[in-house]
Amino acid sequence: MQQGMLAWFISLLLLFSPLSAKELSHEEAQQWVLDQQVLNKADELYQLVLKDEVSSLDFSLQRLSLPQQDVVRFLLLEHMEDQNIILTSKMAKFVQKQIGRPSPYKVRKQGDGYEFSVPAFDSSAVASRLLKRWHSDQQILTFILKAEQLDLVLSQWLTDEVSKKNKEREALLIRELDGLSPKALDYLIKQITQNPITNWLPSTQVVVRMAQVSEDPEVYKLLWRMKADSHSKSELKRLAKIKSEFSLQQLMLASDNPSLHDAALDELTRLDPIPLEVKAFLIKKLKQSNDASIVARNLVKHGHRGWVEQLAENHRGLNTKSLLQVLSKAKDK
Repeated sequence: MQQGMLAWFISLLLLFSPLSAKELSHEEAQQWVLDQQVLNKADELYQLVLKDEVSSLDFSLQRLSLPQQDVVRFLLLEHMEDQNIILTSKMAKFVQKQIGRPSPYKVRKQGDGYEFSVPAFDSSAVASRLLKRWHSDQQILTFILKAEQLDLVLSQWLTDEVSKKNKEREALLIRELDGLSPKALDYLIKQITQNPITNWLPSTQVVVRMAQVSEDPEVYKLLWRMKADSHSKSELKRLAKIKSEFSLQQLMLASDNPSLHDAALDELTRLDPIPLEVKAFLIKKLKQSNDASIVARNLVKHGHRGWVEQLAENHRGLNTKSLLQVLSKAKDK
């Protein structure tokens, strides 16, 4: 009777007392991670992951004794992360259960004048990363499906959440836009080109990306009418590097925006050689009193002094006075 009471008391202690953490050396922890039997078991359980057999996976893990169970769980989750495995909803729930699971094994680390203990096999951290990626994958899938089904209203999708969430959705759209079908892309483009500007517009960064992917003149027309910022100015530089007929046409149109005017003209006068259509555009600018000086100055700065001199001598209708002033100042320097 006394022995029965003693056994009952000990079992209560084991059941209700917190699991005391056992400290391992770095060498011991490494030996467990490299143990062939442990690695084989982790590979065996990974096959259950591939088959989405969550119940069998959970049962097989629970049957393992410690510390093997702790190490196998860690290696299994790490392998799932390394293989970029796509989690099913059932497997995502299994991974979520691993978050916050206390590890009975610790290793000691040295800080700046102090020591601290960390889990030897941090399954919780790996599970957190896996679940975070799964949530991201779900958001991408939802975006693509809704866009392809022509069921994604940008004005709602980009504004109906808190500010941080909207920024995440903007970033998602920018990353995934070029993977949409032409039909889905056209569906999204028309939402901003066929609606009055006063209703709603996405951020400049989003409009820039939509313009880049679609190469739709209407989207660029919209972009050049928006308030300029670092994103629209960066797009000017990108277009100048492409040097296609379309990209140069957009640079010329962008100069109509007062905030982009100087930057667009600078990129156009930087071209070497300057295409004929751009030369014709710049000549028109040289006829205008407001633009003649800046265009001439930029042309000289970017190595086109000879052309400016030729224009000043032979081309009628230009603001010759401005050209000569620029040439004179450049000569004096």
